[in-house]
Amino acid sequence: MNKKAGGGYLTHDSDTENNYLQPNTMTMPMHLRLLSILALLYIPSVLATDTPTTERTETASLQPAIRFASSSVEPWGIQNADEKQGLLVSVINALAQETEIPVNIELQPYPRVVHSLYSGRADFAFLFDSPSTRTSATRIGHLVNSRMIVVGTAGSAPLNSLKELEGKSVGLIRGSKYGAEFDDATYFHKSPVSSMPQGLAMLIRNRTDAMAGTDQAVYWAMRKMNVGAKRLSKLYVMGGTSGSLYISKTSEYQHLIPVYKKALETLHHNGTMKRIFDSRYE
Repeated sequence: MNKKAGGGYLTHDSDTENNYLQPNTMTMPMHLRLLSILALLYIPSVLATDTPTTERTETASLQPAIRFASSSVEPWGIQNADEKQGLLVSVINALAQETEIPVNIELQPYPRVVHSLYSGRADFAFLFDSPSTRTSATRIGHLVNSRMIVVGTAGSAPLNSLKELEGKSVGLIRGSKYGAEFDDATYFHKSPVSSMPQGLAMLIRNRTDAMAGTDQAVYWAMRKMNVGAKRLSKLYVMGGTSGSLYISKTSEYQHLIPVYKKALETLHHNGTMKRIFDSRYE
């Protein structure tokens, strides 16, 4: 070993070449030697962990917090103890999987869903198509067609018009709209219920004379209750309507309109929508 001026020592060329990078700790005070060793141990750990953590944070911050408002009425939206379910929830989850864009789903009464979208508190929602809806929000694409129907107990005579319900009690989902023919009628008594199964149960027990609703809601409830055509039958078709995906005009995610439009088309073409909304009851 060669002694240098000042009492320090450097290794000879016969030692490994990288040793000359090491601090000359032989003559350092003990506390300085400890600090030097800790510094050498710390630097590699920072280099190994700092960049990935930063990248993960930046990646998470880039994920859009898409806010979906959806009806809380069965079968469209159902809040269980630990998860949300329902027809529209299934569609939203399918869209999230197709687009790889995470979403937050908030279940609300349908009138509040409409208000949330119009006010910008929600970015996206599925709404029934109407002139006012198309004016107040931006339509992205078609979701589903629905028929507004009236059902009664098996053996009841089909109706030629709603006028034949005069003086009778007709159940409906609280807050729902079924078109002017039904909504503006005053010649029968309307009995609001909180769910379709509740309404059908009241009908079967003769507590009401008929029950109104969309075909998807009626047939879904019949499957859930294991009630078939021997108990209930369709009496009248009030008309049809359609539902579509809308985005709030104030949402910051206008650039995602083509993304969701394409995703909706894909879900229709690959049969996902049919599986979700199949309203046949065998």
